[in-house]
Amino acid sequence: MTQHTDEPLDPALVRTYINDHITGASAVSARVERMSRNPDAGDDAQVLARLARELRQERDVHEATARDLGFTLSRWKHAGAALAEHVARLKPNGRVRSRSPLSLVLELEILRSGLEGKRLGWTTLREHADALGLDPQRLDALVARSREQAELVEEMSARHRAHAFAPPGERPTGVPGA
Repeated sequence: MTQHTDEPLDPALVRTYINDHITGASAVSARVERMSRNPDAGDDAQVLARLARELRQERDVHEATARDLGFTLSRWKHAGAALAEHVARLKPNGRVRSRSPLSLVLELEILRSGLEGKRLGWTTLREHADALGLDPQRLDALVARSREQAELVEEMSARHRAHAFAPPGERPTGVPGA
């Protein structure tokens, strides 16, 4: 249930909040795009590519909202998010020359957490829609879309978790390291 509040809002805090969500959306959409190009995504590659497009569209909604509210966007935060996404690629996976079967599972878990944060971001803006002059129905649709995206990622994750710990000779064809 969505609560509505008539409390006065601090524009600087709202600007920071929206900038933080834009930053997160930029990093997550870039990561999902990269995930869609990895061979271990298999049949889920197209779904991940579509999800990356949806996340970029939602980032654009955040940017338009910020502009509509007269907020400036933080270039530093966005540059930092891009750098952080590149650094995250360097994490050890127990393999020197190839991706671990766990890599996609861990990335999907991180993505699932990010989608939950995004849903909560839309929910927060929905709760303050009247005070901010935002369209409540549009925000309700974005909350619902976030739930659908999270369910989709959970289904993908379940498929990949099923084989993540299998010994190399027992992985189905098309699973990395099989």
